[in-house]
Amino acid sequence: MAAGAVSLTVLVLAPPALAGQIVWSTGGGIWAMHDDGSDPHELVSVSSPPLATALAQGTLASPDVFQNAGTTVLFLGQTKSFAPSAQPLACGVDCSATYELHAGVLTQLGPAPGEAADAAYYESQPRLTADGQELFGSALYSGIAGSALPPPAAALVERALNAGAQVSEWGATGSQTEPSAGFDGTPDPADPSQAAWVAAQGCGHHVPDAQGVAQPSCQYEVQFGATTSGADAPVVIYDNEYVSAAGAGPTSLALSSDGATLLMVDPYAPNTGIYVTPVAGVAGAKPVTEVIGQPAGWTFGQARFAGAKIVFDAHQQHKGAATGDIYTVPASCTSATCSFPTDATNLTHDAAANSSNPAWTSASAPLPALRVAGSPRVTAATAAVKSIARGGKLHLTVTLSAAGTIVVRVTGRPGAPAAPAKSRVIGSLRLPGQAGDNAVTIGRLHGQPLLPGVYTAWISLGGSPAGPRLVHFRVRG
Repeated sequence: MAAGAVSLTVLVLAPPALAGQIVWSTGGGIWAMHDDGSDPHELVSVSSPPLATALAQGTLASPDVFQNAGTTVLFLGQTKSFAPSAQPLACGVDCSATYELHAGVLTQLGPAPGEAADAAYYESQPRLTADGQELFGSALYSGIAGSALPPPAAALVERALNAGAQVSEWGATGSQTEPSAGFDGTPDPADPSQAAWVAAQGCGHHVPDAQGVAQPSCQYEVQFGATTSGADAPVVIYDNEYVSAAGAGPTSLALSSDGATLLMVDPYAPNTGIYVTPVAGVAGAKPVTEVIGQPAGWTFGQARFAGAKIVFDAHQQHKGAATGDIYTVPASCTSATCSFPTDATNLTHDAAANSSNPAWTSASAPLPALRVAGSPRVTAATAAVKSIARGGKLHLTVTLSAAGTIVVRVTGRPGAPAAPAKSRVIGSLRLPGQAGDNAVTIGRLHGQPLLPGVYTAWISLGGSPAGPRLVHFRVRG
């Protein structure tokens, strides 16, 4: 009996945990990878044929995927190309709208971009609900004149995942003040009738700084309630920011898979970092734990629960441009046990791409990219080893769906990890490729060997609208 019990225990514990998937944005595209950073691949590019015309001079941002085994990806397509030159703020319909990517098929959920006299319509922070709806922020600016936007008609709203679906207001958000960072509505993964969001409560408050001097501040509250409430919902947590935050408030909310714990990013003084708190309980009378502090010179963006980890983006300024990567830390971290970047794992290794807005799903199968009929592409790119000695060569196998020109662009951080924000283009090469497998060697670029550091090879097919494949590697000293 004892032996049988031991055998049963072994059988129960033996299956390994499956990795999930992370999606994120780079401005030019929406990407996905395993949550250990492997197999990064572009799901859809702003230059893809379905988007290139509608989103001229546009960007893609704010992807979302349902954390409990979801495979549908929502994201925002943004453009201001329809704004008249004399009215650059009147970017019309739609300045920012939601798109759905499911099983390689793209559906536009928001209104089609186009001109609208003296108006600008924005959708923000799309989030998938447990019953297959979309929760997002909606803001309409009317009567635009001059260089300042008037107050918008704004609300947190919900709609079905169908083109042209009608929206319905969530709770009483239409009468609340939306922070400049957005409502950031986050649905409860366990109960689609509940969601949390941020509302601005006004300024005129004062909070002491590190020297004990009272500083003018604005107050925000995170509410948690139902779509049918029609009234103010219970408050999970209050947050005060110095007025220097320009009315932004917390920039990211997320709920655990059981809906019991709130994850919040506060990048503005006086409290800067990633925090967790129970949803239940009285605001101000329950524990608030700082998971990891935001160090000087860095800005945290969005954070999500990712199984036993927390995934987030972190940014710096380098030569006037924003740079950023996607990181994870154990969900068990506190600011007393973990610090950034020492205890964080960098998954993307290309700060120049300014990777942002990660979301996570427990689904283990790679998320499918947009199907572009007839487009040749790089279907796979792998390295025999991902660490080479200085002066050595990186050997790749690049698989093409059709013959063409293989384009390899290498970015990196020579001397890393000492200079994490200084990723730059190192060089590129072009060579003919045949359909199927091709041997590609990276040794010298423009006659120079790669210095010790961390690098990324961006491998694409010349002239193809399909996104590149990425291979991360290291050169040892």
